[in-house]
Amino acid sequence: MREKKFRAWDKENEIMIYPKGILFDGRVVNFSCGMLEAFEGYEIMQYTGLKDKNGTEIYEGDIVKYPHIVGFDDIWKVEFSNGSFVIRETIVKISLRELAHKNNLEVIGNIYENPELLEVEE
Repeated sequence: MREKKFRAWDKENEIMIYPKGILFDGRVVNFSCGMLEAFEGYEIMQYTGLKDKNGTEIYEGDIVKYPHIVGFDDIWKVEFSNGSFVIRETIVKISLRELAHKNNLEVIGNIYENPELLEVEE
């Protein structure tokens, strides 16, 4: 069974957090001062169950380097599409599971902390 983990982008404080849990309505649960508190205002991202070539966990919203497709940029975004995790470069999508055995993906950032990595050079 795949490990179910999440992280969340705190929109107000602009930081990534790793919450203790997620409520069904999408609120993030943290513990502070011994009390259970629910917070709104987060973008929630799920762990794909995979790690990159350096052992870094790959989450939805990560930006990965995948240099082995001729004719496309090396920079791809991890997202959830039609029931599975994929990497996307403009209109091209590749299943993340298909690439897991190749050991050549590398997490280089995420869409919130490093959006400039996805900017197209002109």
